[in-house]
Amino acid sequence: MIQRESKPGRDYEIMDAVLKRGDAVELARQLSCSPQLIRSWCRAPETDDDFSTGKFGPLARLRTLIAMIKDDDGLPDRAFPIGQYIARQLGGIFIALPTKSSCADSELMNRVSNVLKETGQAIEEVRIAWCENSPGKIEPKEGLVCRNEIDEAIGALVLLRDWLDLKEGM
Repeated sequence: MIQRESKPGRDYEIMDAVLKRGDAVELARQLSCSPQLIRSWCRAPETDDDFSTGKFGPLARLRTLIAMIKDDDGLPDRAFPIGQYIARQLGGIFIALPTKSSCADSELMNRVSNVLKETGQAIEEVRIAWCENSPGKIEPKEGLVCRNEIDEAIGALVLLRDWLDLKEGM
């Protein structure tokens, strides 16, 4: 069963912010459904205790699918292709964040620093392969190693940014 969200940025609020006036008619035509259904995705979903007229929309359904996978596996990893697909559609990327650790501040910064050094080394290896060893060519293994290091670096930088946000608020 689809659960209601209780935090800011609920799925129906996001749909309301994204869809402009008149979009419901065109989107309904493209999806072969009614404009009323599209508009109902922008209102709080109906429950037993209130009289709201909203319906669970596509974002609520995705959230439920991801929660089901997380419940089944204990981790959301199997749902990562969903995030990657959506990110590609939006011209972005999806990177799974590393698990937050409760390590000491200096340990966190040391970890981020080491990840960035490793990423720099991987990039340098690709540069050498591309420019010197076999100009204009990168072996799939070299590309994979570099992409993995870049993803790890992005995750480490996000952890550092979250740490900064936490420390600034103190």
